[in-house]
Formats: sequence, structure tokens, C-alpha cells
Amino acid sequence: MKFKYKPQKKLLGSSTYKMAKSDKFKYLSEILHLASYTSSGVNICAKASPVCAKVCLISSGRGQMNSVNKARLNKTYYFLANRPKFLKHLDHEIKLSYERAKRQGLKYTVRLNGTSDLPFERYKLDNGLNLMENNPNVQFIDYTKIKNRFKYKLPKNYNLTFSQSEINLNETKEIIKSKYNVATVFRNKLPKKWLGRKVINGDKHDLRHLDPKKVVVGLIAKGKAKKDFNGFVQDV
Repeated sequence: MKFKYKPQKKLLGSSTYKMAKSDKFKYLSEILHLASYTSSGVNICAKASPVCAKVCLISSGRGQMNSVNKARLNKTYYFLANRPKFLKHLDHEIKLSYERAKRQGLKYTVRLNGTSDLPFERYKLDNGLNLMENNPNVQFIDYTKIKNRFKYKLPKNYNLTFSQSEINLNETKEIIKSKYNVATVFRNKLPKKWLGRKVINGDKHDLRHLDPKKVVVGLIAKGKAKKDFNGFVQDV
């Protein structure tokens, strides 16, 4: 399958509400938004549940805007058509943003899977390194529903949080037994504990690497998720 895309000047953004909250913690945070699930013709969220696909964050905030979705689709075609060039472009942006953060007296973080679930730790640049290895002073953050990503050694500067859905309770319980954190969506309020673990407020910021170990990152339902009663959103 051939994918056509227009030249892309900027891949990363930092305009989402929660990412902007990072300013309070003296971080410059950026995020990569691609076209979610199968909207590009290729599934880039391999373990997306039916409800997850339906209530994806493209249904909330700026993700609802047609111009935003078109830009995300174009970036996805860019990635699918020429991954080496895309990664080189992304690496260049990360380096520029890191230097910009330093000049402003800030630390820099980047989330590569804003509306996707791709194993960026496996994608290599021309020098044989992945983005994390090629940018050791940058903190990378992501959520994932792919349990197998935790089976392999992750780069030290890549913080990965497992994301619970309506169909992966058993996998969630397996992750709960490990050192990794789990993110769970709740309807109106956060419980003190979930599946035996302490729940923290994950909506305060998106700096998941600052979270305590072995906790549940509680998120309040947003967008279409507010109307889900199929198990994706938890009632307490």
C-alpha cells in the first residue's frame, strides 16, 4: 500500500491542556499525535479495545477539529510511507526542543504515542539506535495496552504505563504484580485504591516518570468516554 503525504514542518506539539500543566513543574513537554486506531487504513493501536477505539481522545478537546485530524492523518502517512525519514525528522525536532528547554531553564519530556500505541523502542535510526538511546538526556513517556512491551528491557529514559480497558483485566492484574504502573479511567471520582494499589490523580500532569512506583494512575473520563457503560470507564 502506498501512502501519500504533504511535507511536514512540525511533528510534535505541546498545546494540549494536560501537557501544558507541565509548566508548573518546570518541564517543557511535547507530544506526537498520529491518526488513531485504523483511521489511516493501518492499525497503529494493536491492542485497542472496541470501546477504546470508539471513545479515543480524538473525541475530546482539539482532537475533534477536522483540521487537527487531517494533520494527524498526514503525519501518519508520513510515518507509514518513509519511517527512516520520519524518525530522523522526529529525532531532529527532539534535539531542537531539548536545547530550547535548556535555554529556558526547563527539563524536557516527550510523549510519542499521544493517539497511537507503537513500539518506538524497537524503531532504529540510521545509526542503529532508537530515539531514546539517541537522546539520553530526554525523558520519554507513554501509555500502552500492549503487555508484551514490558517483557523486554526498556530504555532507562522511557517510562511506560500500562493502560486498562474493558477487555484486558487479566493483563492488568498481571502488570499489577510487577513494578510497572497501571492507568485506569474512572467516571466521576477517583477511589483511594484499585485492584489493591493506591490510586493517584493522573490528571494533574502527564509527567508519568514522576509518579511513585506500583500505583494506579487514575484518570477521569473525558469526551465520549463519559457515556461509556461497557467496562472501559470504572464506576466506584
